[in-house]
Amino acid sequence: MKNEDLKNINTNEINRDAWDAYQEDYMKANLLAKPDYYEFYSKGGSMLDDYEPMISLMGDVKGLKLLATCCACDASQAFSWHNLGAKVTATDITPRAIEIAKKNAEIMNLDVEFVIADMQKLDPIADGRFDIVFAQYPYWIQDFFEACRTWNRVLKKSGRLLLVADHPITDCIEEDGEGLHIVQNYNKPSADWSDTFGGTPLADRHLGGWSVDLPCVGNFWRISDLLNAICDADFRIIKVHEGAESGESQIQKLPNEFFVLAVKQ
Repeated sequence: MKNEDLKNINTNEINRDAWDAYQEDYMKANLLAKPDYYEFYSKGGSMLDDYEPMISLMGDVKGLKLLATCCACDASQAFSWHNLGAKVTATDITPRAIEIAKKNAEIMNLDVEFVIADMQKLDPIADGRFDIVFAQYPYWIQDFFEACRTWNRVLKKSGRLLLVADHPITDCIEEDGEGLHIVQNYNKPSADWSDTFGGTPLADRHLGGWSVDLPCVGNFWRISDLLNAICDADFRIIKVHEGAESGESQIQKLPNEFFVLAVKQ
């Protein structure tokens, strides 16, 4: 399907159906990847310790109301923020993700509120409720400019937005035995339709692969698109961080993560 045709389709709803079909197996893959999952979070563990830039950018979150978007069924980052002292509400567009995440929270006796909501609109979430919005995976957002306006809406005055994304530059490149290859035109933001949803690399590693015959749509955003949308939504950007994996391959010498900290004006 052509990019211009997708403008008239709610691709977030298309992605919801694909991700909803994945959640049960995604949780299985998470438990295979981290067998101590329940013990780890129930005893106060935080996976954010492995993502030091997030902690450095956000600072102390104790007692602050934090909204985590796109939490998925494992809600690992939502549980991590909770264990760092935040009062967490976590959302996901997929009902099955929220159902599983709620059960996980009950098993571990963690006080996290879960809400089914499209992170682009957050219709069930009241205005001015949060001190922090922790947003991630802009790849799955159809209208990033609207998403930023929404995140501004649900924040209190001077509330903070922390955006975490795959770095757009690295998303344009693949590496094989013959070197680096450009697979995406960085200068042309686009939506990519696929007739089959293949899950995540976690399923490839622990389930031997996964797929479902449901369409999905990913959206490519340049750094300028991300930053302009944040600024247009009346945020003031405080700090930007680019991270890279350690290693000697060519692609590991390029940034693979992109973080933005901004404050509502």
